[in-house]
Amino acid sequence: MDANALTVLAILVAGYTLLAEEKRIDLKLRFSWVDKSVVCFLVSALLYAIYLPVLSAINLALPFKWLWGFDEKVTAFTAIVAILLYLALKLGGKRLPKSKTADWQKASSHLLRNQKFEQLAFLLDKYHHQFLLAFHDRWFDKVRARLMAPYRPSIQDLIELELGKESDDNSMSSLVKTTLVNLMKPFAFTLSYCLPDHRKYREDVSASISAIFKSQLFVRHLAQTQPLLCAKFTKVRFSADDEFTTLFLKELIANTSSPLYRELQDNQNCSYTGEYYIDDSNPLLSFYFKDIEIASQVSVWKPIGDYTKEFIKKQKGEDNYYNRPFSYTYYEEEKWTCPIFVSIQLFTVMTSRAIHMGHQDHMWLMYIERYVDEILKNYMPSTDVDKDREFPTRFDYLIYQSLDALRDWVGAATYNAEENNKAQLDVTNVPIKWAASTLGSTFYSLVKSNKLTDSQYVYYLEMIVKLMKDLDNSSNKALSKHIIDNATKEYELSSPDEGVVAALIQHYSRIDYVLKSNGSTFEKELSNLSGTPLR
Repeated sequence: MDANALTVLAILVAGYTLLAEEKRIDLKLRFSWVDKSVVCFLVSALLYAIYLPVLSAINLALPFKWLWGFDEKVTAFTAIVAILLYLALKLGGKRLPKSKTADWQKASSHLLRNQKFEQLAFLLDKYHHQFLLAFHDRWFDKVRARLMAPYRPSIQDLIELELGKESDDNSMSSLVKTTLVNLMKPFAFTLSYCLPDHRKYREDVSASISAIFKSQLFVRHLAQTQPLLCAKFTKVRFSADDEFTTLFLKELIANTSSPLYRELQDNQNCSYTGEYYIDDSNPLLSFYFKDIEIASQVSVWKPIGDYTKEFIKKQKGEDNYYNRPFSYTYYEEEKWTCPIFVSIQLFTVMTSRAIHMGHQDHMWLMYIERYVDEILKNYMPSTDVDKDREFPTRFDYLIYQSLDALRDWVGAATYNAEENNKAQLDVTNVPIKWAASTLGSTFYSLVKSNKLTDSQYVYYLEMIVKLMKDLDNSSNKALSKHIIDNATKEYELSSPDEGVVAALIQHYSRIDYVLKSNGSTFEKELSNLSGTPLR
């Protein structure tokens, strides 16, 4: 072998040592006994070609002739090239052999303890498709479940079908049934053992993923660098899935520099019907809201809603940022770093998608009312606040945003099914119905608190009266009644609050006369509650 071959061999060894740590770990993890056998064969061929003159001298060379122009030099170079290509293919691969799962557990645990999050994130991202697949039942799992079900429903169904037995028929004795089931049991057990079984593998993967995602520091790292990777794991069930989902989603809303804030700011494409278009350049929003069923399964609203509610509770005192005078810097820039506003915006996108996709789940939009309740508890404008302004404080702006979101969700019902053929937009649409109830109860809380100025109450009441007028004109009087019923009662089944009814009548007298109508649901219902016509 000449110096060139030795140089290539030296480069091969040096190249491995120069690989990044995570790639060396990856190569080691995915190197199975088959890979070792292939590399050993190629190395043996290389060494044979190198030492062929020595082996020939001592009569240990293999008794075959060189073919196709091969000699010891060409063979050595071929072996080196084959090793390089094989290692390159292994580096580009993504599949972790099931036999190496225990090694993965040890390696991931080691990286986690030493807080080598970049390396661990690289490996997790590389194997995540395989890990996610492990949590889903394959065809052989479904067959085994049927065969090994405690009461053998599939076997009993076959017996009953064969014998013509109905569910309430007592013609076949339990003894005959038990005998037939017992006769088929050995066959079921034998067949189930012949099927592939990866339950142990699934348990190992689940244990490994659980250990990784219990680390708050690592989840925080992933939420910033690879949030979509985290999002994918919120869809599967493992031993610490609830803890991880809560940790991840809270990190997204708690960290004002997280990708969630940027994506919500960038995704403002909304049609005149209130339906949001989810752009593919926003991977988190696309993952959870393009198919709204995913957001519903994951319960996206709970960690974000709980965190936001607790955040509002901490904003106390008249010197607090949110009780200070409202400024247009907040409107233009600062609101997109405000957890309260961004949380409202997330509910806006999520609920509008549910409404227009016909998803019959309220998506816990009632969190908006809880936000307003907590704001009212801490509402204490500072002494330098001008209460005659449209939004005296930042809290006032957030109250408006809450009511505006609820109004838009209910207002979707004013667009008929021909204009939106994905869903029926009326009282049968669950999110719209709950939005109407929540809008009413939220306004009840505002009036009951008596913390706003009369002009603010008139302003908000005009928003509601105009909405109810549009609902009446679009044959949605049932939704209008939902709003007014909840706006006059503390609870759905409680009696109307006379003080709130009187306040509504007083504020109604000051709204724009163009919005008033003798035949409106608002006037009819308030007249019935007060016992006297409003005009």
